[in-house]
Amino acid sequence: MPKPYAFNVSATINAPINDVFEVMNDLDQLNAWSPFVAMDKTVTSTVSTPAKGVGAVYSWDGKRIGKGTMTITSATKPHRIAMDMVFNNNKTTTALSEYLLTENDDSTSVTWAMSGERTTGMWLMATVLGMDTMMKKNFADGLSSLKKLVESKQK
Repeated sequence: MPKPYAFNVSATINAPINDVFEVMNDLDQLNAWSPFVAMDKTVTSTVSTPAKGVGAVYSWDGKRIGKGTMTITSATKPHRIAMDMVFNNNKTTTALSEYLLTENDDSTSVTWAMSGERTTGMWLMATVLGMDTMMKKNFADGLSSLKKLVESKQK
């Protein structure tokens, strides 16, 4: 029986919410801040045309991170972007990934969340290997890179 999982990581970016949203909603800019591209130098990726908004697709293939696709299914400017993730490794799995943005006075809070279901075997393997903890670190690294990218455009 599948078991649900969910985790998220948040960061504050010193930039207006619309500026952060525009970078996150543009899959052409994903390689510049993706923690997964940074960890696997063999990654090749393609981005659909158009690269922004609902229907935009990012596909990847790498020796370390495997292969899959990410499709933007919802883009509610400037607060939420939702994506369907499909991982085509030994077994095809899916997940929901979301970017949730909240405007502060002079900054934007960004939460990167992922949820889905795991079979009992996958849940056991994820628990033993600490996969959720590793993914949270990867998400934090990605948000740190996103922060640097977006804030550098503010100057």
